[in-house]
Order: sequence, then structure tokens, then C-alpha cells
Amino acid sequence: MEQSFEQKLKNFSGCAELMPGVVVVHELRPEDFSTVYMSSRGLNQLGVSLQELTEMGSKYHDRFFNNEDMEGFMIKLRKMLENRDPNETFTFFQQVKFKDRQEWVWHVGSIRIFHQAPDGTPTHIVTVAFPVDRMKHIENKAERLLKENMFFKENLGKFLGLGKRAKEVLRLVALGKSSNEIADELNISIDTVNTHRKNIKKKLGISTTYEFTEYAHAYDLI
Repeated sequence: MEQSFEQKLKNFSGCAELMPGVVVVHELRPEDFSTVYMSSRGLNQLGVSLQELTEMGSKYHDRFFNNEDMEGFMIKLRKMLENRDPNETFTFFQQVKFKDRQEWVWHVGSIRIFHQAPDGTPTHIVTVAFPVDRMKHIENKAERLLKENMFFKENLGKFLGLGKRAKEVLRLVALGKSSNEIADELNISIDTVNTHRKNIKKKLGISTTYEFTEYAHAYDLI
């Protein structure tokens, strides 16, 4: 016989309190999702009670989390919920604001479906998160991923304004090719290459080879 959500959470919470990370259970609602359980470790770090979190609803994300990368997170979450597979998980980096620290604290978290309605519709999700601020190589990588994601979103419109040939020239410049080499490879004149380079710089607002490379990496040209 299938357990009710309340019984399942009661059985689960005792184990969750023994885990070294923070455990959170959210209820999925049509308009948002709200916290129905957080292990005491997490409540202490945030400096709030479970009742306060519940009353905040999804607004607690704005208060305690850096939501710069929420768009990518939500895409993955929606896909997981659509699949309705309770064994499916995805892992993500997230920045959290503790009660006694001014700077963000990086966490790595994993999320999965916690409970489903009789028809298979997910009703609750569970997340387990661990701080990584003491592991500098992971923290630095997370910072870099966040910056790359922000660069991608902020500059996508400008990049899409480039034509196919301009993108080819951008890629080859990023690879360190000279105008002569690009002209030979694309079978176009040097003047045409230089015109493309000039237009690319103007459209993207860049001037250095490094910036060409930054765009090429961000949009998977190299």
C-alpha cells in the first residue's frame, strides 16, 4: 500500500537529520513551490524557522539564493518532472546566503522527485546540498561556470546577429589564424576577411583576440 506524503516525510525526516548535508523538501504548486521540510542544519545556517520558510513560499529563494542561474536550473527541473521518473536526479551549483556571512556560500546539490500522486504526477521534490567553500578548486570552478552562463545570456542577442560567414571568421580568429590564413581557408580575399573582422568587432563591441576567443568558447565554435 502506498504511503501518504505525511507518513513518508515523517519516516524520512529522522534519517535526514543524520545526513551531513542540508535536506529540503518542496511542495510543487501550480503557481510556485514552497518549503515543507528543511533539516535543522539548514534552518540554523539560514537563521529561520520552518514556519517562516513555509510562510515565505517561493520568495525565500529571492532572500537566500543567488538566482542568476535559475533559468538553467528550472529548465532541468521541468524536464525531470515531465519524465516522472523517481530515480532520475540532476546535480547543480548554487550560491546561498548564511545568516552570519556577508558573502555567498557555494553549494553543490542534487535533486529528485520525493512524492507522486496516484496518477504519477510529482507533488514534492527533495534536495540534498553540501557547501563547497572549503574546497577552493570546486568553488573556483563554480564561479567560472556562473560567469560563463551570465556571459552566454547577456551576449546571445549580439552573437545571433552575426551571419554564418562572420561566425566562421570569428572561430578562426579565436584559433589564432592570421587574415591570410583565414582567407586561404575560406577561399575569400584578405579584404573580405578584414571587413568581417571589423564588422564583428563593431557588432560585438570587442577589440582583442581574447574577446574573440571568449565568444567562440561561449557559443561552442571551438
